[in-house]
Amino acid sequence: MSSDSSSSPSDSVLDDMLIAVTQEAINYLREEAQSSTSRTRQAPLERDRLGAHEHLMHDYFCENPLYDDAQFRRWFRMSRHLFLRICNDLAAEFSFFTQRESASRKIGFSGIQKCTVAIRQLAYDTASDA
Repeated sequence: MSSDSSSSPSDSVLDDMLIAVTQEAINYLREEAQSSTSRTRQAPLERDRLGAHEHLMHDYFCENPLYDDAQFRRWFRMSRHLFLRICNDLAAEFSFFTQRESASRKIGFSGIQKCTVAIRQLAYDTASDA
């Protein structure tokens, strides 16, 4: 069975179109493969999590804090004792509110930092990215 003698002109046009579409698809996939290998991730922001924790502890929670109880109450809208009780209860109930290490071996934010952010969002009705 010979296809040369029995093929019609419309079959050859269809074959040419199919070859052109296939070639375009191959070219597109090659370009995508090349462009995806050249993409780079943005460098992560380096945050001084430990320094921020020490600063927070020095300002509000050490033996002689920078801010007194009245300033703490004005800032967080609750007493220091209640704030620490809430932080301890959250850490005991939810592992999110504990300090952990990331998959890239970076130390995370401390539980008190996470609670501070969450409680301030609730106290002032602000967005998480504010």
